[in-house]
Amino acid sequence: MNWKIVDAGAAGWQDAAELHTLSWKTAYRGIVSDSYLENDCANDRQQVWSARAKDWNPAKIVLLIARQDDGLALGMSCAAILPDDPHGVLLDNLHVRPNLKRGGIGRALIAATGRWVAEHVPSTPMYLTVYKDNTNAVAFYRRMGGEEADAGIYAFKDGTSAPILRFTWRDPATIAG
Repeated sequence: MNWKIVDAGAAGWQDAAELHTLSWKTAYRGIVSDSYLENDCANDRQQVWSARAKDWNPAKIVLLIARQDDGLALGMSCAAILPDDPHGVLLDNLHVRPNLKRGGIGRALIAATGRWVAEHVPSTPMYLTVYKDNTNAVAFYRRMGGEEADAGIYAFKDGTSAPILRFTWRDPATIAG
C-alpha cells in the first residue's frame, strides 16, 4: 500500500469527520456511552468539522491527511495555534483507520504535525489530551516521547466523564516519524 501525507486544508473536512468517527467508535468504546457512539457520533463529528472548515485559517490550523494513491484517507492529524494557550500548540486530533493502526501512519502524522508546529511557531511545545482509559493511545504517545501529566476530568457531552492525560512534546520537530 502506497500513501503520502498531504496538507488537506479546509477541503479535507469530510475525510477528517469520517476518520474521527471511525476512530472514536472503536477507541472510546467503554469510555463514552454506546448510545452516543452509535447514534450521535457521526452527525456530531460532521457538524464539528463543517464548522471548522468555514472558519479555516491556514496560518493557525493544519489538517494533514495520509492518503492512499487512490485518494482514500487512511489517517489524519489536526493542530491548532490557539490564542494565549499556556501549553503550546494543540494537537487536537490524531486518528488512523482502526484496521490500519500500528502500520506507521500515526507515527508519520504526529512527526509531520510536529514539523509544521516547529516551522510555524518555533520554540513552542505541542500537546494533546487523551482519555486515560484509551490505553492504546496512551501507550502510543509514551512511545512517541510525550511528557505525561494528569490533566483532570473531562465531562463529555453524553453525560459521561473520565480522567484525561496531557502529553507534551517540548520540541515537536524532534518527534521521530
